[in-house]
Amino acid sequence: MVHDLGTGSTAKHVVDRIGELLHQGKLKDIVGIPTSKKTHEQALSLGIPLSDMDSHPIVDLAIDGANEVDPYLNLVKGRGGSHLREMMIEGACKKFVVTVDEFKLVNYIGSSSLAMPVETSESLSEIWLRCKAQNFGRKGLALCH
Repeated sequence: MVHDLGTGSTAKHVVDRIGELLHQGKLKDIVGIPTSKKTHEQALSLGIPLSDMDSHPIVDLAIDGANEVDPYLNLVKGRGGSHLREMMIEGACKKFVVTVDEFKLVNYIGSSSLAMPVETSESLSEIWLRCKAQNFGRKGLALCH
C-alpha cells in the first residue's frame, strides 16, 4: 500500500500511528510518501519505508488535515510550505480523507483571516509535469492518475 504521509499537527498523529502499527506487526507492506521535510524526518525516525511520486505515481490512501471548514463542509487546505506537494499527492490518490478538529471550524471560509494558499515550485515531479501537459487547455480541475 502506498500511503501519503501528510503535513501538520493532524498528520503527525497519523504518522506516529503508522509507525506504531508497523512496529507491532499489525501493518505490513506499506510505503509512505511524505509531503514535507518535517514529516520525512519523522517517518525516518519511526522506521517507515519511504518513496516518492516518481516511483509510485498512484497513491492508495492520503490522510491530511484542513485549515478551515465551514458548516457546509467547504474547506481550505495547505496554508504551509508543503501546499504544492500536498496537492500533487491528493491529485494522484485513490482515496483521500480529510481530518479536522474543532479548532478548524469556521462560520465561513476566510473568516480566520489567514492567507489563502498559493505555492509555486521550480522542481515539479515528472508525474505532475505529464499531468499538466495532458490537461493543457482544458478547463476545470485536472486530477491525474
